[in-house]
Amino acid sequence: MGVVSSKNSLAKEQLSETGAGFHRSWYPVCLAAALEPQAVIGRDFLGTRVVAWRDASGTPVVQTAWCPHLGADLSLGKVVEGRLRCPYHHWSFESGGACAHIPTGDKIPSAARLFSYPTAEAWGIVWAFNGERPDFAPPILPDAEEGAVEFQAFERGERPWDTWVAVSNGVDFQHLRTLHGMPLTTMPEELDVEPGAIGFKVESPHHLQHGRITGTNTFAQHLRLGGMDMFQMFTGAPIAPRRSNGFFVIAVPKGQGKRLPEVRAMVERLNEEDAPVLNTIRFRRGLLTASDRHLARYFKYVEEFPTFLPPL
Repeated sequence: MGVVSSKNSLAKEQLSETGAGFHRSWYPVCLAAALEPQAVIGRDFLGTRVVAWRDASGTPVVQTAWCPHLGADLSLGKVVEGRLRCPYHHWSFESGGACAHIPTGDKIPSAARLFSYPTAEAWGIVWAFNGERPDFAPPILPDAEEGAVEFQAFERGERPWDTWVAVSNGVDFQHLRTLHGMPLTTMPEELDVEPGAIGFKVESPHHLQHGRITGTNTFAQHLRLGGMDMFQMFTGAPIAPRRSNGFFVIAVPKGQGKRLPEVRAMVERLNEEDAPVLNTIRFRRGLLTASDRHLARYFKYVEEFPTFLPPL
């Protein structure tokens, strides 16, 4: 079905033209609130197209969007009796991908099935893992559980950049001062690298920044400023090389929901300041200095990240 490869160069990570695929990561597909019962949402995703829908139990499903009969776009179809029905000839597909019914009564071909992505619902987002099985758990907010915080998820829409390039901001401590005008923040001594994630923690009596990159497309952090805690997540899904669909999540401890607008305003400001640079960047791993050591480690992490080519 898919092709797995690893240790590609950064050029290859720009993907589709090389046939290497996209990183084996959890990608946001749509807002969970938008995926109402009976809804079918289509998205351009990882160089192809997918559909998201909920099965009879309410569990989200993400599958290839093209019907194996004649290639109709299943996002134009309907959920009928807990199955996804093609709009053209009404072939129906189970959540596992197999065709379960052909109205003409013809024998169902064994190859009549959709590729089903491993799917999860977390932080107000429906996620799909690019692979036949997930290599690691979906993204988290550091130091937070969903039941212990109040959170909101938002979709930003299409952006003209690769997700792994934008996520490099998470460990680019210099740009916090130069681009965002924040006070000089103490950099961590090292980045903590684990399968599928890279993170850090910087703490003082007056400040906490606990950041984590999951896969190559999601940066989440726990910030404590002036004794107040807040949580942020920035994530995106590649549409094609240098094109992605962006989302973000904000959160505060339970009982502090009235602070969400100020946290959102902070996130929107950061996004607006980053956007002009990321919109026009011709990214290359250029002349790095000693102060770029964490960026260099992140780029090595990206270079070694495995990829998967989803069925087209």
